[in-house]
Amino acid sequence: MLARRIALALAFAAAATMLHGGAGAAASCGRQVSGGSADEQAAVGRILCLMPGTAIQAVELLDQAPDARPQDVWLAITIPSPPRAGERSFLGYTRATWEAELAAAAIRDGLSRLGLAHVVAFQDLAPGQQSDPAHLFGIARPEWKLPRWSAGPPARTLGRGVGTWGQLQAKLDGLARRFGVQTRLERFDPFGKAPVVVVTTPRGGAFIDAGGFQTYEQALRFRDATYDGVLLELLTPSGAGLQVFTIDRGRRSSGCSRFGTIPHRRYEICPSD
Repeated sequence: MLARRIALALAFAAAATMLHGGAGAAASCGRQVSGGSADEQAAVGRILCLMPGTAIQAVELLDQAPDARPQDVWLAITIPSPPRAGERSFLGYTRATWEAELAAAAIRDGLSRLGLAHVVAFQDLAPGQQSDPAHLFGIARPEWKLPRWSAGPPARTLGRGVGTWGQLQAKLDGLARRFGVQTRLERFDPFGKAPVVVVTTPRGGAFIDAGGFQTYEQALRFRDATYDGVLLELLTPSGAGLQVFTIDRGRRSSGCSRFGTIPHRRYEICPSD
């Protein structure tokens, strides 16, 4: 454990060296990072780079959260605008909100481990939207003793028995062959592993009725709180799709979303699916 902490600290320190800049703004992996100190910007940039292809467009570190201390900051995280009703980008938007919450928790623990600012809350914003301290989600660690922003204690099972990315890929490849579907694994690792798995098939209902969706959930250990977060998505060529997702670092949450209809009989994944 000590060796892992040292390795992570060195990784963040290396990021601070590579991404040095003024306290105004720093770009990292195509994402804009602003506010805070140069070291904090560099650390945030490194974290975003460990979420390849993320929909997050920018992160700003801000101070003066209500009922917080001088060393506390909050995050304004810019993601794409919410889609209009009926647009096929709906699942992409719900995924972006999941990514923002995942990144916020990773930034909180990453900065804390480096002895930098305490991240107590975050807000996800559309491009051009003004940040507002009245609309924050609290993610403060319990030991910081900020009741208004506390997210509760972390799950003790985080990171336990998750294995390697290669092992997970092999497991998913086996499931893809078993159910006759295509599977893509996206390896998010901003602080701890957070797999994104996209299953594509023209026979979505048959996949669900054969127990495929439930089997993928089990393979990803949805109920075990071992990954920092998990997102599983089922897509069909028509654009209809289903998502389930969890966050177990920071503000623990879970949910689902759907677009269109995938007729099936086995069980309900999302309300009215």
